[in-house]
Amino acid sequence: MLNSYILIIGDEILSGRTYDSNSCYIARRINELGIPPKSIITIGDDKLLIEQTISALLELADIIFICGGLGPTPDDKTVISVANVLKRRLVLDETTLSRVENYFAKQNQKVPELATKQALVLQGAIILNNPVGQAPGMILKHGKKSIVLLPGVPIEMEKIFETGVFPYLNDNYSLKPDFILNIRTTNISEMVIVEKISDVIKRYKGISTAYLPSVLGVDIKISSIQDKKTFSQLDKEITARLKSYIYGRGQETIEDIIGNLLRKRQLTLSIAESCTGGLISDKITNTPGSSEYFIGSIIVYNNKIKKLLAGVKDETLKKNGAVSKETVIEMALGIRERFNTDIGIGVSGIAGPTGATKDKPIGLVYIGIASKKASNYEEHIFNGNRRMIKEKATMVALDFLRRTLELL
Repeated sequence: MLNSYILIIGDEILSGRTYDSNSCYIARRINELGIPPKSIITIGDDKLLIEQTISALLELADIIFICGGLGPTPDDKTVISVANVLKRRLVLDETTLSRVENYFAKQNQKVPELATKQALVLQGAIILNNPVGQAPGMILKHGKKSIVLLPGVPIEMEKIFETGVFPYLNDNYSLKPDFILNIRTTNISEMVIVEKISDVIKRYKGISTAYLPSVLGVDIKISSIQDKKTFSQLDKEITARLKSYIYGRGQETIEDIIGNLLRKRQLTLSIAESCTGGLISDKITNTPGSSEYFIGSIIVYNNKIKKLLAGVKDETLKKNGAVSKETVIEMALGIRERFNTDIGIGVSGIAGPTGATKDKPIGLVYIGIASKKASNYEEHIFNGNRRMIKEKATMVALDFLRRTLELL
């Protein structure tokens, strides 16, 4: 097995000002290729420390992934540090320089002197085009070892990894990728999942299982050097136990699943949101082409707006309150009628930290869905802070919609 290491560089990571998503992404992708990292190391923008760390890793690693410090500012010291360790010159890459100049020309700005620093690359490096930024990635061969340099901006790093690093690794190494089964669930806890499927997992030898909880749900990640037939059978058995909680596989998102269902059934959607404040609509519109089926939404936060724009009756609010099954059903029916869609969603709840009563605690959320055939609702009580409750309510509302669509 190849020895790989991930080195994350940046004072902003050590200070806690910036969350390090890059190491998670790189680790996940190289695990899928069968080259799991031996270690993930984070250091600051200290030139001497960077050089010492790279020198030490060269004694241990077959592949080093270095992320961060490729930009033009004085704290970006990665390229010069690698140059010093490998004793390589920096040379001007005309293609990168042209792209930097074109970027500033489009902004009608003069090219800052510092910007040209991004066009300085290590002699002999394979230059990896950055389709969403300016600083390119680089791959250097050092004997039998490879050093991969990536920018620290997550979207830039991910694009370069997929378009440049991934093909390089496949072409230059005899990889033994694991079979990866990632089952995405929501509205079920990690402990309940384990109770439901632990006996199934035990029957399969030589597999590794990880349960990855988040605010949105739990991913069940299973990996092993197995055959596709074995993994297919395992998937069927787990699905039989968790069917109603599973919304996707791999890296599928629930909004993509919903989009496909709405397209397939040729249905349109509108939403009236209260406590979620537009988060459901934001999720839905993450999917390209969502305008085909998503007509629009209204944030009906105030009771006056619930009545005026979502069609909630005054007597319903007086009798049952804004957070009630009756209100969200009327919201769903009202928005569906107002926007002339096949399906309407209404959501109302108490996100806290204030607003709770004896009968209606913080975290209480009602979700209503109305179609041409019927209306239905769900009641949930979520824990966590205000943001967590909003995000959980959003995910559960989307999953309620998914399950409703599957029955239509």
